[in-house]
Amino acid sequence: MMAWQDILKASDFLEKLEPKQKKKIKKLLQMTQPTKNMGDEMTKLEEIIKEMEGLDLVKNDERLTKKMKSFREKNLDILASAAELRKDYQTLYDQIKSVAYPRGADKEPASDEKQDFEKLIEWSHG
Repeated sequence: MMAWQDILKASDFLEKLEPKQKKKIKKLLQMTQPTKNMGDEMTKLEEIIKEMEGLDLVKNDERLTKKMKSFREKNLDILASAAELRKDYQTLYDQIKSVAYPRGADKEPASDEKQDFEKLIEWSHG
C-alpha cells in the first residue's frame, strides 16, 4: 500500500491546483471520508428501546408496550435507510476521491467499513 504522500504525488489532478486549493481539497477529502461511527447513534437508540421494553412498567402497560413496538419498527426503518444512505455516500465519496487520486494509486482496504455495515444490518435484524 502506498503512503498518502506518495498517492498525492501521483495525482495529476492535485498537481494542477494552486497550493491553497490543493490543501483545501486534501483537507475536505480527509474530513468527508466515511467513518465507522456513522450509525452509532441509531444502534444506541435500539439499546434504549430494548432496555425500556424490559421494564416492568412497560411490560405491564399495553399502551406502552405498543408504543415501544412502534419505536422499534421505526428505528429498524431508519437503520435500513441509514445503511442504504451509507452505501450511497461511500460510492459518491469513492467517485469524488477517484478524481483526485487516480485509480491504482489508492489501494486502501475498506474492510472495516464493510464489516461495520454487516454488523449494523445483522444487528438490526436480530
